[in-house]
Amino acid sequence: DPSAAEELQASYDLRIGEDRFRIDVSGGRIELARGNADQSNATIDTDLGALSAVIWGGRSLADAQRAGEMRIEGDEAAVERLVGLFPMPEPAAAAAAG
Repeated sequence: DPSAAEELQASYDLRIGEDRFRIDVSGGRIELARGNADQSNATIDTDLGALSAVIWGGRSLADAQRAGEMRIEGDEAAVERLVGLFPMPEPAAAAAAG
């Protein structure tokens, strides 16, 4: 959701198993690339299932962390804002509600 990203300026390191990704959010744009951020606001270490559950399944970051399925180092508030940038697409949201 680019409009939700307009006020956010942050960089993240995302670790999914052995894979490393850099996420940069600035000026309403979200850029994702392989590798590490030069200076990240937060590092997220998780697996795809936990990440999907937090982004689209309504699971809280705190719950994923308590379960040991996600570790966050750095600015947790910035991570909360990041996961809020990915709303469920309308057709999928309607199907999930029905």
